[in-house]
Amino acid sequence: MDIAKAAAKLFIADGFDSTSVEDIAQRAGISVRTFYRHCEAKEDTITPVLTSGIRDFAGNLAGRPADESVATAVHEAFVECLRQDRYAGLVSTRDLFVILTSVPGIRARWMVAAHDLADDMRAHLAERAGLDPSGIEARLLSHTLIGALTVALEYWVTCDPGDPAGPADVAELAASALSVLRLDFDRSA
Repeated sequence: MDIAKAAAKLFIADGFDSTSVEDIAQRAGISVRTFYRHCEAKEDTITPVLTSGIRDFAGNLAGRPADESVATAVHEAFVECLRQDRYAGLVSTRDLFVILTSVPGIRARWMVAAHDLADDMRAHLAERAGLDPSGIEARLLSHTLIGALTVALEYWVTCDPGDPAGPADVAELAASALSVLRLDFDRSA
């Protein structure tokens, strides 16, 4: 996490392309050799943040009341992650997602992590929705939900935070994205 913190701050201050591995290592208080023991490339520096955030979301989702609808449980788990703001000491959540969406190598790692999350939460979502966890419907549900939340986050970082006509916050966008999906499941079906 020391490497991730150093890298994130440098990426925001100086830009991804202008930040070298040497800069990150120096800021983290480690040698370049130690850097490469933990990261194959500077695109990997943010990976611990991504995977921790994804685990937090999955844990929050699993902890939601069983009688909540899929849409409500997903939205509330997402909002809880934002409320916890685990990485407030690292950089702002918005800045973190600016990095994530603007650097192709980091974005690729995010997409892999999001894909893995969709697979990991499929069984839980299937149970909540009354679906066969190995069926295509459960697979589609988990990947669609992660896609909707990803689009909401990506859209959020493109909005001017001072625009009164813009979304109030990312939680509002997530609710909007999830409402488009019209997630209606009849458990008795």
